[in-house]
Amino acid sequence: PNQMIVEGADDRHSVVSLMRPFVDWPIEEKGWPVYIHIGNGAEDILSEGVLIAFLKGSTVRTFGVMLDSDANAQGRYESVRNICREIFPGLPNNLPADGVVVENDDKRRLGVWIMPDNVSKGCLETFLRCLVPDKSHVLWKHAEQSVKKAQELGAHFTEHNWDKAHLRTWLAWQDPPDITPGIAIRKKILDPNCEAATSFIEWFKRLY
Repeated sequence: PNQMIVEGADDRHSVVSLMRPFVDWPIEEKGWPVYIHIGNGAEDILSEGVLIAFLKGSTVRTFGVMLDSDANAQGRYESVRNICREIFPGLPNNLPADGVVVENDDKRRLGVWIMPDNVSKGCLETFLRCLVPDKSHVLWKHAEQSVKKAQELGAHFTEHNWDKAHLRTWLAWQDPPDITPGIAIRKKILDPNCEAATSFIEWFKRLY
């Protein structure tokens, strides 16, 4: 009855690792309190019929949508709202900073969170950057400088993906070097207890 959709595998694993210290979340997927679907990016999730199919599913009672804001958090939220308003007419016009949780007359619930914080432009990696512990800030600054130098030397990523490049570079210097964001949270290399994560954690607990 509790389901969620996110843009990719890193989003899914990051949510699980972030929430596991705060709710009863077994290792085995069949015991998870929320089943998290992996979409194929925001455009696919927002394409015709995808969200409606989930919301009209006979078993779904509570459904969460987590997407990157990219350049415009309010605009991304409006795309979700316009699709879901037929079933959830109580969706607010403006995206609250603490995320959206609404219930309809059928007692079904919908939650919306736009990464990183429902206000800023960015993505999952923008949010995860805030989980970097204070003791690692010197290394993080070096990662930023390295990314800038790489671009000067001809690296082809765009400015739109700087936050992704910064995080991946910093994670490449951890142990092991190929660590994923979800494992980094689980191993406390990224800190799930930091203040920046509190709003998302509270939204998730409020929804489910």
